[in-house]
Amino acid sequence: MGENKIYDTSAVIEIIKRGTRQRIAFISVLTAVEYPPALHYAEVVLYPTKKDYALAIAWQTELRIRGVPLPATDLIIAAQAVNNDMILVTMDKHFKILRDVVAKDLKLGTL
Repeated sequence: MGENKIYDTSAVIEIIKRGTRQRIAFISVLTAVEYPPALHYAEVVLYPTKKDYALAIAWQTELRIRGVPLPATDLIIAAQAVNNDMILVTMDKHFKILRDVVAKDLKLGTL
């Protein structure tokens, strides 16, 4: 598997909406739960680890202190990206908040 990108639900929905045959290498199982058609497009489904949950909790703790909590699902998907050294492909702007506030090592990509 050559592509080191994990696609957030927003990006998967956009790819499907455009009708392109773009390859989706990785998604989180959380994306599959949010949008089941994603399973037909993804090559690999990643399941969160304890390390992913721990990182998401640490981020959310700091985000809440700063008054900018984010959706738990998105934090876990971002943690999967960081812990697997992947680029998170997303259309959601709040991932930039996460990166700018607490997740300096989160690499973001867009379609």
